[in-house]
Amino acid sequence: MKTLFKYLKLLSANKPAFIGGALVAALAVVALSAPLLTAYDPAGQSMAEKLQPPSRAHLLGTDELGRDVFSRMVYGSRISLSVGLAAVAISTLIGILVGAVSGYFGGWVDQVFMRLVDIVLSVPALFFILMLVVFLGPSIFNVMVIIGLTTWTDLARLVRAEVLSLKNREYVLAARASGASHARIIIRHILPNAMAPVFVSVTFGVAGAILIESGLSFLGLGVQPPDPSWGNILTSGKDYIETAWWLTAFPGLAIFATIISYNLLGEGLRDVLDPRLSASKERA
Repeated sequence: MKTLFKYLKLLSANKPAFIGGALVAALAVVALSAPLLTAYDPAGQSMAEKLQPPSRAHLLGTDELGRDVFSRMVYGSRISLSVGLAAVAISTLIGILVGAVSGYFGGWVDQVFMRLVDIVLSVPALFFILMLVVFLGPSIFNVMVIIGLTTWTDLARLVRAEVLSLKNREYVLAARASGASHARIIIRHILPNAMAPVFVSVTFGVAGAILIESGLSFLGLGVQPPDPSWGNILTSGKDYIETAWWLTAFPGLAIFATIISYNLLGEGLRDVLDPRLSASKERA
């Protein structure tokens, strides 16, 4: 608990991390309290009110079908965040498993897993994602799984490097000499000491997953209407960019702010959790 408070104190003293963390927390609050923030149905249509500019009645205006943009933005934050978090959870699980097993056992196991990583990396990520989406079909669940299955390689290499540096430490050798199983050594002794860079990678990964989801939804291959997503709100607004600027401005700003927030938080976490980086910055 004292260590947690120590890290929180260090994060609060880091201005970029504090700003990023505050924005991430605010976004989470907005997503969780969506029904309390708007009385409009995000899918409710009213052709008599289509393409209305921002006003007191509709804070962010309406779209081409008369739907309230503010309500769609608020509910869209739920989908964007859920897709980002679920996709990162999948990629983190795969990355930790592959990286830990590869680094701990070494030898032919390491060779097999690293060649698998090389194969995945050899295929352009965007092409791979688009191919899988077209093959499996666009849906929220498929987007979560596909992003998770295509973004684990960097984390796997990161975990492998950490495990390689830790597996010959004294406490690991002592656990092995005491007869502890390989699984116990990895889970209880190695991974807890290798998680600091993982937390940083996960933070950046959420930002990347949200960006990928927004791009897929913009192309019509992600979240499908009438479910609101920042990406498909942008899609509906591109045909009215000269007459209804709010349809592209607000979702674009939301995506930009979210990505910046997670990146700032990730930078702050890296400064706090990686003492080597902090020391190098102090020397500079």
